Amino acid sequence: MGEILDVLAAMKVFVRVAELGSLSAAGRDLKLSQPAVSQKVNALEQHLGVRLVNRTTRQLSLTEAGQTYYSRAKPVLAAVIEAAELVASSELTGHLRIQAPTGFGQMYLADIAIAFQLKHPGLTTELMLDDRYVDLTEQAVDLAIRFGTLRSSGLIARRLGTLRRILVAAPDYLDQHGIPETPEELSTHRQVRFSWAATDDTMPLIGPAGSLLVVVETSFLANNTFVLTKALVGGLGLGGAQLPQIQDELAAGKLVQIMPVYQYAPLDVHAVFPMSQYVPAKVRGFTDHLKSALAKII
Repeated sequence: MGEILDVLAAMKVFVRVAELGSLSAAGRDLKLSQPAVSQKVNALEQHLGVRLVNRTTRQLSLTEAGQTYYSRAKPVLAAVIEAAELVASSELTGHLRIQAPTGFGQMYLADIAIAFQLKHPGLTTELMLDDRYVDLTEQAVDLAIRFGTLRSSGLIARRLGTLRRILVAAPDYLDQHGIPETPEELSTHRQVRFSWAATDDTMPLIGPAGSLLVVVETSFLANNTFVLTKALVGGLGLGGAQLPQIQDELAAGKLVQIMPVYQYAPLDVHAVFPMSQYVPAKVRGFTDHLKSALAKII
């Protein structure tokens, strides 16, 4: 039995080395020293009687045998975890790493993750807030939040809800520049928008007659929702905002909706996780918790 457990432990280390392409990166992820990682891989190679990894001073790559072993070992590890969870108690354990856009994470996800952690104290929950798309496998992310149309990325996705996005501006800005009533009038205004938006100065809207594109000069860009809201409140221009995130500003009169019959396309919110034959119980549990919590918000 001890030998089997040693092989499974070495297999787990080898899989992370293969995924991250580095002994040191695998060590950081697994909280092991680099020598300990190297020892596990060496022991696995000796047990199998084949070389799995080509090592040089600058890079690491899998041998043909290593590639074959990795493709078979990963689902085996998943099956072992699944079997353990099926016979273990209902208490969730392990490390749950979640990645999400900064604004959404600060406004909603932090409280939701904290509530989930309180219900499952056996877990260690890590919340990574980053407005970039990260490689879930490379960063060992269990679950990530994605907005909009999903890229074809080999990920499992579960739709959590839809965010409504409306056009808003500060009263002071509208006093100075006028209130636009038609898409054509938007061309005399300036907009505040995300820096990663693919449309440049083009504002994509949906109105009574369908979709349309309006060119509106950009005055301010940022990659963070809270910064963009501050820019809108500060009167730097008009722009689109996710309705749940500006409820307080609307209620306080710091922002007002303009052209209510024209809106941005609704933004789908998805939970995504790495493709696998088995989704860990901690991921399934948090996804259910997240969907239930968001249903009260969006």
